[in-house]
Amino acid sequence: MGVKKKETKILKPCTNCFSPQYLKFNLSYVKYDKRISKEYKAQLLDRMFELSEELYITVLNRDKKIGLEFEEIKIRKQIPVKFEERFRSKDYNNKFAIMRLYPNNKPILARIIGVVIKNIFYVLYIDMDGSLYKH
Repeated sequence: MGVKKKETKILKPCTNCFSPQYLKFNLSYVKYDKRISKEYKAQLLDRMFELSEELYITVLNRDKKIGLEFEEIKIRKQIPVKFEERFRSKDYNNKFAIMRLYPNNKPILARIIGVVIKNIFYVLYIDMDGSLYKH
C-alpha cells in the first residue's frame, strides 16, 4: 500500500458563475412612484414576462420602444444605498437600463429605470410621468 498524497485545491475567483441566457428581474432595490395603480402594476408584470421569455440577446436587439435602452443619465433621486453598497458603477458602466412601461407612451409616459448586471435587470425606479431624468 502506497501513501496517498493529499490533494490541495486552489480556489479560483469566479469570473462568470451566473450568466443566465434570459433576462431576469430583481426588485430588491426598487423605489416606486406612489401613484402607480393596479392597472400599471399589471402592465409592469406583463412587460417583465414579455422580456424574460426571450433570450437576452434577442431583447438587446429589439427597438428601444419594445426592448431596453441603455443611457448615461442623471437621475433626480439618489441611487438606493443598499444597491450602492453591493455594486459599483463599473459593474454597469455608469449606464442605466430603461424599459418603457407602454411601448408607444400611451396612455402614459412611464419608465422602469435600473441597471443590468450579468443579464439581471435590477429595478431601481418606477417613473410614472418621466420626471426622473431628462429625455
